[in-house]
Amino acid sequence: MKKTLFILLSVGAMMCACTKKTPPVEVRKSLFHNPDSLLFYAERAYLHDDPKGLYITAVASLMKAQQPDFPDSLTVVPVDEAEIMLLRSAQLGYPEAEQLIHCLADHGQWHHSMPEK
Repeated sequence: MKKTLFILLSVGAMMCACTKKTPPVEVRKSLFHNPDSLLFYAERAYLHDDPKGLYITAVASLMKAQQPDFPDSLTVVPVDEAEIMLLRSAQLGYPEAEQLIHCLADHGQWHHSMPEK
């Protein structure tokens, strides 16, 4: 189940039909396989606490941790840090981050607090 979730994410569309409350999260594979894009969003995450930057940086790390074919040449943050970034993105109101957290929780892959409204 865990592998399927991230394979769907990597091919461009995360069809997270975990519950009726969790709509799909759309992502572009090209974004996560572009080192310049990942650096751009990491900069936004670290320097500006940008919700989308936090989300993209977190998802890239989670993808690399789950997919053996994720390019080794792409630099990502450690998974523990990625989970903190994903939670922070949701706390800042980024809906895709909240949806992904709920989907991960539905699959038993989220072991942290849930984002507060």
